[in-house]
Amino acid sequence: MTDKEIRTVIAALTENHVLLPSTTVAEVLPYTPPEPFKEAPKWLLGELAWQGWQVPIISYLKLLDAKAGNAVTPEARILIIKTMGESTQVYYIGLVIQGVPKLKTVNAGTLVESQTEGLPEALHSKVTIEGQTALIPELRELTHIVEQAAYGS
Repeated sequence: MTDKEIRTVIAALTENHVLLPSTTVAEVLPYTPPEPFKEAPKWLLGELAWQGWQVPIISYLKLLDAKAGNAVTPEARILIIKTMGESTQVYYIGLVIQGVPKLKTVNAGTLVESQTEGLPEALHSKVTIEGQTALIPELRELTHIVEQAAYGS
């Protein structure tokens, strides 16, 4: 990274945090159970109607590790993010998060990459930011994986 500052959003998951550029975050919603798909992996919780879009709702941790715990807790919310892929069906994805996400400005002095190799396809890197471990999704691959699981395309 350079000394350039990037505005980000950090959101708690049941285990760990997710770190995203603030430009990808569309909205944070109270948790509402999504309409389940007829057949789907356990990490694909269903879809939710949001602002005229059908948004797939996922447990990001369960996608990365099938052994991860239940993402839906009393503190659960849905973080709607814009996809970065070339999908014709998935323009937004909802991540189940815990509590209220926080805005963070990061730079080379506050963000330390702890792992970039040997990670699942939907994970770009693991980082440490101000003592917290966070996951940075690989958004294009995440979009592709969600689109395949939700709509088979």
